Amino acid sequence: MRTQTPVSHGSVAAGNAQPETKGRILLLISLVLIALNLRPALASISPVLDIIRGDLGLNGMTAGLLTAIPSVCMSLFAFASAVTIRRVGLERAVQWSVGLIGIATLSRLAGNQLLILYASTVAVGAGIAIGQAMLPSVVSRYFPHKTALVTGLYTAAFNAGAVLAAGATVPLRTLTGSWTIALAVWAALAVPAMLAWGTATRGKRQRPRKASFDAEDLIGTSPWLRGRAWFLGLFLGGSSCLYLSTLTWLAPRYQAAGLSADHSGFLFAFFTAVQVAGALIAPALAQQTRDRRPWLGLMLLLTVGGMLAIAISPLQAPYVQVTLIGLGIGGLFPLALTLPLDYAPTSGEVRRLVAMTLGIGYLLGALGPLGLGALTDLVGGYRLPFVALAGVALIMLISAIVGFRPIRQR
Repeated sequence: MRTQTPVSHGSVAAGNAQPETKGRILLLISLVLIALNLRPALASISPVLDIIRGDLGLNGMTAGLLTAIPSVCMSLFAFASAVTIRRVGLERAVQWSVGLIGIATLSRLAGNQLLILYASTVAVGAGIAIGQAMLPSVVSRYFPHKTALVTGLYTAAFNAGAVLAAGATVPLRTLTGSWTIALAVWAALAVPAMLAWGTATRGKRQRPRKASFDAEDLIGTSPWLRGRAWFLGLFLGGSSCLYLSTLTWLAPRYQAAGLSADHSGFLFAFFTAVQVAGALIAPALAQQTRDRRPWLGLMLLLTVGGMLAIAISPLQAPYVQVTLIGLGIGGLFPLALTLPLDYAPTSGEVRRLVAMTLGIGYLLGALGPLGLGALTDLVGGYRLPFVALAGVALIMLISAIVGFRPIRQR
């Protein structure tokens, strides 16, 4: 729990609890709408990836770039997130990021041109990176006593956006006859999010600082000099690797095993729906205890079991398999995002630690889709790649038990 009290924003009087409560509810709703935009541009790719590969002549590794590129962008922009907050302002940066995602997603109407498809992917990654790197600071500023719960809520909204995209992209492609339209339609989510966020943060926006680059935001008193921060970054990297790899290759795995595109797309949507439950349940349980390790361990055990089952026998109870990894990865990701908030006592340290851990985490996470694509090309199948993902989860399980300690205060 933060040791400082949250700063009062806007024109709400301190003693007027009802308007402040309404304002926080509106802020929470707008936060959820923002988070809904941070996954559809990624999750809509997997159900139609085989179609894209066929149309554009992509191999496994170049297809993996469609989710690896956003992860690299998320890393690069996350490193600069503390500086972005100083120069632009937190609330404005969040709103601009959603606008960028919307424009980039809409440009996929011309995605049958390979250069435009990859350029839109870079822009989507930049928008997601800026928005996602800002959200922990939003939680720290406006909901300092409910960090795990609110982080779980907006992470559940990530997954809800992925559910919508995963479940509807194939039907949209069938309806329109075009995978480019099916990808571009998710730009529509940006409009209500920007309107709601603008309304909720009106009068609350801090003025951006006019000072030029401040090196302390990256290296000063620095998380970069602390082993704990590196450990957190590596752990988040493992979580991102599991999430992005599964996001990219789960539907193709089941299609290679013999399921139709519609069936595998529905199974992928079911997986993302289960992630919503995991993202809500795990942080709510973890909020009640000072030790995150039992819940991290449970999520990782579920992930190991599910990955091995998918690797060995994908058609044997596939809904049980995706339930295991959905709960595991869905619960793991918000817990990993909460960890920097546990170990940083002030809002300034939160910004710097989040910038570092997200930067390292997403840079490592980008290796997952690329590595699995290359390994799939090399061995000619998906069994070994999914065994490798189970190995990543097992290493993280051991690391969590050994490396984390109970937090001192709640």
